[in-house]
Amino acid sequence: MRLPLDRAVPAVFGVLVCFGCGSSSPTQPSSSLAPVVGTTGPSASCASWANLQRGSGVPPATGSVVTQRPALFAAGGGIKVVGSKYYAAYFPSGFASASTRRVLVALHGTGGSPEAEWTDWQAQLQTRNWGFLGLKYLDDATGAYDDETTIYANLKATIDDVRASCDFQNTSLFLVGFSRGSAESFPVSYLDLVDRRLLTAVGNNSGSWAPGGQPTATLVAVAARGNRTAMSGLRYWMYCGEQDFVQGWPMCDGMAQARDFVQTYGASVGALYRDPTGTHGGLTRNSDAMSQMFSYFEALR
Repeated sequence: MRLPLDRAVPAVFGVLVCFGCGSSSPTQPSSSLAPVVGTTGPSASCASWANLQRGSGVPPATGSVVTQRPALFAAGGGIKVVGSKYYAAYFPSGFASASTRRVLVALHGTGGSPEAEWTDWQAQLQTRNWGFLGLKYLDDATGAYDDETTIYANLKATIDDVRASCDFQNTSLFLVGFSRGSAESFPVSYLDLVDRRLLTAVGNNSGSWAPGGQPTATLVAVAARGNRTAMSGLRYWMYCGEQDFVQGWPMCDGMAQARDFVQTYGASVGALYRDPTGTHGGLTRNSDAMSQMFSYFEALR
């Protein structure tokens, strides 16, 4: 499988190609970030519950996460172990009273972290009263990444854990992947379609597979079966920057190929937003693109 590298250091790995956000590793909070006292359970506020989670059993942070995680804690978010990895959770004060509860579920890029994704999305989350769940799927100690089946298993476990821990009912979930996480979002969303159907739609930010190449095993199997309705019901919104050549070829070519693939097998694509001046991961730096993606999501039922 070909997957992308860190934003700053491009390289080639396998079939999927995309580049992740800055390097990260989890951290233990300092004593000044002690958890608040509160309750848990299906009637508890998700914001209060998230503020209790301080990552017991999660390894210490390195790199940019050293500052990003305390910022997440200070804003009322938290982290919690899931499987052999962890997830981040954050709910703004307006989440509980929102007429429609929505949560952005983030998959980070190569070398990335949930904290990095929260840092990129926090302003939009607060403005729109969206919640946030971000899944770690990289082992920082070994450099190994979970495959799509493990990512989906941990994603299901994360959502089940949150549902059992706070008032998370009647919530719409939107998977948004960056770079490697965008590439993984294609097979993960298919696995969800044929299993739990937890996801309302998917946002893809600068990540697919190489033009002329093959996607992951899950999607190769979809193509081999030849069922042109296999992905019916999946909904995508995609972003690419016309100035994104991190992999050595135009990212928009790879994203257009991914668009054509999912449409061939029955999925719908709200848009492929081609940013004329955008570089890798430019979605979170383009206010018009972000507005269009959220507007697309918020119109869905």
